[in-house]
Parts: sequence; C-alpha cells; structure tokens
Amino acid sequence: MSEPEADLDREATANRLMQRLSGFAQGIGMSGTDARQIIGRVIASDPSAGDGELMAKARTWMLIALG
Repeated sequence: MSEPEADLDREATANRLMQRLSGFAQGIGMSGTDARQIIGRVIASDPSAGDGELMAKARTWMLIALG
C-alpha cells in the first residue's frame, strides 16, 4: 500500500472509531479532540489491528488518560 493510501486508510479507521466511541468518550467526560488524539495514537501503535482490538485499546487508553 502506498503512503497516501495508508494515510487515507488510517483516516477512515480513525473516523469509524471516533463515531463508535464518541458516546463512550462523552460518558467519561473526555473532549472529542482528546479522544481523536488517543484514537490516532492507538492506530499508529498497531496499524494492522482490527477495529475491535483498536476500540478496546482506545477505551483503555482513554480511561488511563483520565487517571
């Protein structure tokens, strides 16, 4: 996959996860900006992971960030 395609794929994944996790982020009092930054970091940490694994990691990282 070329670099522009990889960037588009990561952006699409980030948008999907943001949509799915927005209620969770709101529920714990996290801003959308902070949630998107965490999601971006989660994707960067394991770009080949599936949505389910990424969502679980993102939830965990969001809770840790509130600590």
